[in-house]
Amino acid sequence: MLTGAVTSALGPVSYLTHPRYAEVAAILPGVTEVIRWGQDPIIGPFTRVIDLHGSPRSRMVALRQHCPTHTLSRHSLRRRLRVWMKWGQPPMRVIDRYAETAQVTVQHKPWISVQGPQNTLILCPGAQWATKQWPLGKWLELGQRWTGEILVLGGPEEQKNLQALGAALGSRAEVIAERGFQRTIAALGRGALAVGGDTGLMHLCAAAGIPVIGLFGPTKSEDGFWCHEGEVIERNLYCRPCSRHGSLICPMGDHQCMNDIEVAQVWAAVERYQ
Repeated sequence: MLTGAVTSALGPVSYLTHPRYAEVAAILPGVTEVIRWGQDPIIGPFTRVIDLHGSPRSRMVALRQHCPTHTLSRHSLRRRLRVWMKWGQPPMRVIDRYAETAQVTVQHKPWISVQGPQNTLILCPGAQWATKQWPLGKWLELGQRWTGEILVLGGPEEQKNLQALGAALGSRAEVIAERGFQRTIAALGRGALAVGGDTGLMHLCAAAGIPVIGLFGPTKSEDGFWCHEGEVIERNLYCRPCSRHGSLICPMGDHQCMNDIEVAQVWAAVERYQ
């Protein structure tokens, strides 16, 4: 989602990604071809490779192309020191690292073009990592304060909880919990505002130009992934950040970073962007 910050300045782009994200990659500005990792042959030839992943696997693919390669610096040591020792300066924003690697400037949002009435509150309650999840009861209370339409987004693994939330919110709520992004992308034009944790769906909403209220817990907004119009809500706790991407279990055992975010705080932020 965040690579849209540079693709339009690089186009035409052949974009290599995991098959799960092919639908998103295909609508990024400047992308003319999507290559699905492990399914499509990587043909080329390419004039250069911009490796925005910087992993051993992506570096190996880049080496095989026999053309100039620009590889992202992951700032792994700095990010680990931030987790292990709560020490050191935060790395630069991810989109700035992308721009530095690609040797372009960050492009203004929206990075994804959507059309719609922009009158709906989007809720993104789920997360791949349990420590990034705000309690479901608080999502319900937040949704009950909104008088208009609500769109609840998530993946198939979260469908049971999301359907329960949608049912509790009533007929004005629609739930999309799909494997892929086709229906999700089509629905984004309805969004007036989105609320979510530090997750891909929150970043997808922001890429479409929707203001977002970001709830940060195990990760910190200053560590690179917050780059959006909207507002961050997070607790200033000594144990944060406790991981680079999130984890299954709170190391402190109380999940205070997310549990202590009050609905009233989030609702006040929502009201500021209505």
